[in-house]
Amino acid sequence: MSAEPPRSPWDPPAPERVEVIDCTLRDGEQAPGVVFTIDEKLQIATSLSRAGVNLLDAGFPAGSGEEIETLQELRRLKLNAGIGATARPFRDDIAAADKAMAQEVFLFMPTSDSRIEKTLGMTRERAIKLFRDGAEDVVGRGMALNVVFEDATRADPRFLRHFVEQITASVPVTRVIIADTVGCARPDTMASLTRKLRAALDPVVRVCPHCHNDFGLASANTLAAVAAGAESVTCTVNGLGERAGNADLAEVAAGLRYLYGIEHSIDLVEMQRLAQLVERLSGVHTSFTKPVTGLNVFRHESGVHVDAMLKSAESYEFLPSSAVGRKTEFVLGKHSGSALIRSILDESGVVAADDDTVKSLLTMVKHKLTQSSKTEHERLYGQRQQFFADRLSGIDHAELTQLIIDSHERATS
Repeated sequence: MSAEPPRSPWDPPAPERVEVIDCTLRDGEQAPGVVFTIDEKLQIATSLSRAGVNLLDAGFPAGSGEEIETLQELRRLKLNAGIGATARPFRDDIAAADKAMAQEVFLFMPTSDSRIEKTLGMTRERAIKLFRDGAEDVVGRGMALNVVFEDATRADPRFLRHFVEQITASVPVTRVIIADTVGCARPDTMASLTRKLRAALDPVVRVCPHCHNDFGLASANTLAAVAAGAESVTCTVNGLGERAGNADLAEVAAGLRYLYGIEHSIDLVEMQRLAQLVERLSGVHTSFTKPVTGLNVFRHESGVHVDAMLKSAESYEFLPSSAVGRKTEFVLGKHSGSALIRSILDESGVVAADDDTVKSLLTMVKHKLTQSSKTEHERLYGQRQQFFADRLSGIDHAELTQLIIDSHERATS
């Protein structure tokens, strides 16, 4: 493990340890076309708990009876992870979370003027009153309250602080969650917002980022928030979520431990299996170059890289492959060099290979690969595109029209 990086005397004290909240069962399933059955959610939740996640944002009970049933079943599993539910500050939403046996509620409300005025048609003070009434209802039912400030990164900072003060003055709050709902924050702005809210809150209230990945900064923004004093993080497996997704659980967990020296309860070895499970059940296939869990993360082909790695594993792997349950692999390909050829021959027991033999073998390898057909590439690409169209595109609009016609005909027959 690398030493903690040097810190400026101006940096706020970062926590020594953070808790991890996972939103795969709620925000992850909101990814277009993704549907998890109840049994699949129980399977994912069990794996998340086994991997060390502290709390699950397990669903939106007001959405359907199936969501309520799922949370009830999760409570019966008696996982190590706590079970939370997302709700709007409406009586029916909160009652649904209560019926679902949620231990905690993620109560969310837009905080930017754009969302409050244009989407909800409310004034700022009306929004605060609605949220405060909902918060009191949550606490009155015996559930822990997490205040989720939706679109916080586009909100007026002064209003956000006022909003915080109004709610925390009325009810006990467990966490204040800063949602970068449209992924427009930068690491420096996320750090600044975290510091401001951390300074305005009682130390017993945890600050927690919830970052979206529209500009590829979700994990970076999450880490920046922790470095600025946030004590909790929210993530999803594989970064699964709305649009470009959320902060990736494996990336954040590895970054906290190996870049910041901040500990948590996540088992990075278990994350490899969990990433594959969610990829398989969601149908959303991850990139080979995805950090920490991607296929190519610990695979090397370039001759210069392989030569260096054979001499020292630290040459091109700051994150050790063994730390996440993987092995360093060397791919014999177009860009390979003589060092890998010699290593393979040594392992196979062929020790009499001279320089000319190695050079000849390397030439044959490169020729074979440069002459190989791309037919299989095209076939698999076509299958992938068809899969997305068939399984991740929801109900076709024409099919919806036919459903309406069929329903009308049954009603009138």
